[in-house]
Amino acid sequence: MTGLLAIPAWLLLLIAIALFVGVACGGHLLVRRAFPRVDFTVHNGVGGVILGIVGSLFSVTVAFIILIVWQEYDGTSLRVATEVGAANDLWHTSVGLPDPLRGEVRRNLLAYGRLMISDEWPAMRDGGSSERAEYVLTRTLEDVARLRATSPSAETAQTSAMQYLGMLHDSRTHRLDDNASGVSAFEWMVLFIGAGVIVGICYVLGLPNLRTQLLLTGAVAGMIAMMFVLVFELDYPFRGDLAIGSSGWQDFVRRNS
Repeated sequence: MTGLLAIPAWLLLLIAIALFVGVACGGHLLVRRAFPRVDFTVHNGVGGVILGIVGSLFSVTVAFIILIVWQEYDGTSLRVATEVGAANDLWHTSVGLPDPLRGEVRRNLLAYGRLMISDEWPAMRDGGSSERAEYVLTRTLEDVARLRATSPSAETAQTSAMQYLGMLHDSRTHRLDDNASGVSAFEWMVLFIGAGVIVGICYVLGLPNLRTQLLLTGAVAGMIAMMFVLVFELDYPFRGDLAIGSSGWQDFVRRNS
């Protein structure tokens, strides 16, 4: 289903609305043709109460899932900012490291930033990552860890550098995990079953004018489609039109090149 992220968000929204409204209204027409002599208006009292209860439960469920994916999306944005911030702090801290390690760390940081822009971010759109970035980061960690500091200032710089490298590594790991996980198939199944129940209850209610009732059924289906597309687009923070960009790394490379 993640292949749908290749479709522009506005187009996916229009397709989903058209599909949901078409299926809902088509089903409504089939029910009316299958039971032409049934007076559905007699169900309005009980059906309206049931629709209110079920609709409230469904709304809470959808709102809960939207809240979760939005919080995860926002948290991922903060982790990206933390990752870039750790790289900036390491760049400045490296001034206390002895040569040639200082120059090597800074060259590796610039190479890492460029790989984020040209390699990892494009790879994340398909759920992947950059092996070269992992190699550069691991090599830098090992180089700094092997340093035998000969002065208190170098020892302090090494300790701080290891701390920032750890933050950089952990933030990247969390970022990749966020891009690999999303709303489960079971959760989507619950949402679609709930949507089917809501639309199904609309079928047993009756209005004097069928066109008006189809309009209301279509409005319900269209709203559900919009909520589903919103969840889908926010679910994977580095894919689709709402993807988190690499602007932080672009600024880092521009400032330090």
